[in-house]
Amino acid sequence: MRQLPRTIKLAHASAGRTRLRLSWLHRRPEEADAVADALADVDGMIEVRARAATGSVLCLHQPAQLTAEEIVTRVVAITGATVVRPQVESKSSASDAGAGERSVARALMNGVRGLDEDLRAVTSGRLDLGTLAAASFLTLGAAEVMATRKLPMPPWFNLAWWAFRTFTAFEHPDGVPNADPIAELDADPS
Repeated sequence: MRQLPRTIKLAHASAGRTRLRLSWLHRRPEEADAVADALADVDGMIEVRARAATGSVLCLHQPAQLTAEEIVTRVVAITGATVVRPQVESKSSASDAGAGERSVARALMNGVRGLDEDLRAVTSGRLDLGTLAAASFLTLGAAEVMATRKLPMPPWFNLAWWAFRTFTAFEHPDGVPNADPIAELDADPS
């Protein structure tokens, strides 16, 4: 089995909150606890959450006492890993095209969220974009059945999607799926 290189990436840093990615932690879960314990002893550290499954180490710290760079330096000393810094590439590179696509996708997602918020505001919270879309699809489906006088069997992929969606809705701990999948990925269970 190929050994992952021991690297540290600074995924996010803001005042008092630093997230590191150590992708090799999922192969060595015992080191996640060791890294968390060692960082917890650093002056200025408030809380450390290390998740071996995702390779994420979240540090909550006093920004006046501890910086993200100091935390990275400590993790290098603890693990012996190499810090990977983002590379600056030319505008014509493939990675910039990917970044552009991500920014377009994020702008589209934010636009849809804005429409949803506007619709909720106009209807005093009685209607949201998801409900409007579902009602529209139901109306179009009923119109098709009335026009053709036939009740067609849904394609297999629709049935598969509905089965999956129903399963995930009923298997969610609180019965309501998270409205923000990106926040759900970044959330720590501890």
